[in-house]
Amino acid sequence: MRYFLLLAAFILPLFASTAQGEIYRYTDSKGSLHFVDDISKVPAKYRKQLQQTGSSGDISIVDAGPAPSRRKSKEPLTQKSISYGGNTVELYRTSWCGYCKKMERFLKEKGISYVAYDIEQDSTAAKTFRELGGSGVPVVRIGSTVIRGYNPDAVLSSLGR
Repeated sequence: MRYFLLLAAFILPLFASTAQGEIYRYTDSKGSLHFVDDISKVPAKYRKQLQQTGSSGDISIVDAGPAPSRRKSKEPLTQKSISYGGNTVELYRTSWCGYCKKMERFLKEKGISYVAYDIEQDSTAAKTFRELGGSGVPVVRIGSTVIRGYNPDAVLSSLGR
């Protein structure tokens, strides 16, 4: 029995494998921290944050950059407010959103004055955005009309153009 235990003590480690793998960590543009087990799951624009970790389970070191700041002010990001039939055009957006930028270009090209709010920088605007049922950006409010997404025809229709 003693020999069996001694033999088992030498043989078992040969069959036991340790689960080792790389864990990658990155911070997205909203400041959220993500952990993934495969580098292909890291979006290309965040891969420059990654550093190779050893197989000993070391934690990777990343440069997440500064945390986004929050504006407390009710003052809009862009003030170009003109009333359309008593209604102001308000654009709720983020800095990284392509369709938000496209909507701003559209409004400028059509000569439509608007007030732009960055919902990531302005906590009051973020609250209003949620109250409007916003789950994605851009959101345009013209009076009581709320337009979700990039929909220039709906904007023109709401303005009577």
